Amino acid sequence: MKKHLFFVAAAFVAMTAFTSCSKEDNAGSPVGTIRVLTFEDADWKAGTNYVGQQSWTSLIDATQYGGALLYPADEDATIYQWEDLGNTYLAHEFCNGYMDKCYWGGGHAVSNYISTDVTKASYKQQLEIPVTTGHNGSKNFCVHNGYASYPGAPVPVIYFADGAERVIDHMFVINTSYALNDMMNPYSSFKKDEDWFKIIATGYNKAGQVTGTAEFYLAKDGNFVKDWTKFDLSVLGKVQKVEFNMDGSCVNEWGMSTPAYFAYDDVAVQF
Repeated sequence: MKKHLFFVAAAFVAMTAFTSCSKEDNAGSPVGTIRVLTFEDADWKAGTNYVGQQSWTSLIDATQYGGALLYPADEDATIYQWEDLGNTYLAHEFCNGYMDKCYWGGGHAVSNYISTDVTKASYKQQLEIPVTTGHNGSKNFCVHNGYASYPGAPVPVIYFADGAERVIDHMFVINTSYALNDMMNPYSSFKKDEDWFKIIATGYNKAGQVTGTAEFYLAKDGNFVKDWTKFDLSVLGKVQKVEFNMDGSCVNEWGMSTPAYFAYDDVAVQF
């Protein structure tokens, strides 16, 4: 049985027109440029990762639900994590919300799974996106899962592994196939012209103080984000970490009923 996933704004970021951005060759980027976390193996600079490999693809589980990376059976297993060392220095590890190191406790999983037929997507296809590639024709991307179902509940975080504070300029986001199917299928409790579903990003400095918040609507006023779309995060200012929470108007007795997922790619950082 699927576990239910747990998990104002000072700045509102509306759904923007689709924006193109090249995946940069970030080698030797000088001060004053943008470096981009692409999740592409060609851009890997971080040395050996926690599974003993030197690629982003090695962090993609062999199956979307129940696999050894995202759902380790061994209580001594290392929690899922990634670092973009030598490039943006952004990093992440699972929230461990259920204290079992599994993805259903919240986290950001690297993926290359796709499905343009969203009608077949369930939690067992939780890492799929409804388009044929990552942003700008790439192969890999990342999938967020989790929301704060009660005050203080852990939510997924990306942070700078070197402890620095930097401006995260933007990222590109899209609904997952699973979330779209839940909102758009004929039996959904999600009312297309009434309900909404959004991302809430909150920035923090080294002292743990909030630097700002930004929102992005994945569904609103009958519109659903089905293509890679730019999410401006520069309004957060210089941050050491960013928390990603989700919220929606479609709820039941256990909380938000919309699956708390979105995919993201090409995270641009100011240097």
